[in-house]
Amino acid sequence: MNGGYVVAVGAACIDEYYRAGEWPAEGDKGLVTAMEEQVGGMIANAACVFAGYEETVYLLDSMNSGPVSKKLKKNLEQYGLNTSQILTDDQLPDARCMIVVTPTERTILIVDRGNFHRALEPQTKNLLLGAACVYSSLTEFRRFPEPEALARELKAAGVRPVFDLEPSTFQNAEDPLFRLANILFFNETGLDKYCAGRDKDACINELLRSGVEIVVTTLGAEGCSCRTLRETVRIPGIPVPVVDTTGAGDTFNSSFVHCILRGETLAYAARFANAAAAHAVTVLGPKGGVTSRAAVKSFMKEYYR
Repeated sequence: MNGGYVVAVGAACIDEYYRAGEWPAEGDKGLVTAMEEQVGGMIANAACVFAGYEETVYLLDSMNSGPVSKKLKKNLEQYGLNTSQILTDDQLPDARCMIVVTPTERTILIVDRGNFHRALEPQTKNLLLGAACVYSSLTEFRRFPEPEALARELKAAGVRPVFDLEPSTFQNAEDPLFRLANILFFNETGLDKYCAGRDKDACINELLRSGVEIVVTTLGAEGCSCRTLRETVRIPGIPVPVVDTTGAGDTFNSSFVHCILRGETLAYAARFANAAAAHAVTVLGPKGGVTSRAAVKSFMKEYYR
């Protein structure tokens, strides 16, 4: 494994949780009950899951120097992340999300931090080029100067660029970064947005032929579909009592990549990640998926026996 460590590029944030009886119609009022705040952020959540599997993980981000950012950094360090690459920028607002949990679903409202750019100092670039993989989203990776050139350089150095493709993280299918990744993770709505009415199998095949190593589509309670040019693996979901689905996709993604970096098969990686995500939804909070490799294996043994 190149470098033996993971670099996660993206934000940590405060998740403000609220419970509601139902999601109101547009224009209506809704009553919510405030719950305990959590430290979240899709990239940071995934980074913490990596660290739970005893990976060495660096988080690249920019934060202001206020009390909220100090709380975020302290929490990330408690989960084992190396925060030495988090830059200070007092022009940035606090990073926050609002999560409304209803009896059937949860809705996430992300507070935009603005279109800031991330400096690429020589030591940061060397860190990236020495990693086993760089885990990010298109939005976050595009904060680097010349992101396409950087992605090409990473691949040439044997680093796997990995992108989480939730719908809010990209504009359309024309972004060159799609085809410069090694592993792409879509959820169902993300794949719908990417394909924009085109045949989904044809779109995935085109990505694989362009040089993407693996395309994964997570299907919520229905499991996942994982594709390479030579192999397709479809794993059904695991029925568990659902408490909170926040962070389940982050847990799946980092669990899958963890297995691939260890040289596991596509089928094993899919089963392991599926089990990790199923375990994550039984816990309230975005880091419900942070656990040990042994705990996930035990969960797998119970279900897959």
